[in-house]
Amino acid sequence: MRGRILKAVTMAAMLALLTAGAALADAGGQGTVTSTQQYRDVLSFSASVTNPCTGAPGTLSATLKTGVFHVTSFTTGPELWITTTDEGTATFTPDDPTGVVASGHYAEWFGESLNNRNAVATDTSTFRLIGTDGSRTTVHGDDHFTVNANGVVTVTFNNFRFTCG
Repeated sequence: MRGRILKAVTMAAMLALLTAGAALADAGGQGTVTSTQQYRDVLSFSASVTNPCTGAPGTLSATLKTGVFHVTSFTTGPELWITTTDEGTATFTPDDPTGVVASGHYAEWFGESLNNRNAVATDTSTFRLIGTDGSRTTVHGDDHFTVNANGVVTVTFNNFRFTCG
């Protein structure tokens, strides 16, 4: 998950640079600049995991069906708001081709806010899968970090639960 936060921060920085010309052209350099991107049918991620219902190693992958990425930057100073929301299909494919395959739905949200004094970022995601043997698996994760004006991380957590039942 932390990698997704860094990926989003990088995307936001690129978007901020791309919109800098529009921001400077704004009347007197005042106001906000926004950018919204919609996307569909994109492989969101793939990760090696162990199925808690069977103990089998395999790959959890997610294909984004619909998503929205939104950035708002302020022309009056270094301030940025970023959010992304997406949903799609998820699949667990065991390394052993005779093992239990599971598929289902996922949804996730990410948000970040930063200025010249501090930054916060949070994400949450939930996957619900049903195996070919009838097993039900839920994957839930949430991450957060806060950075103060001195550049010190004051709050951080990473919760990841992969449960059978």
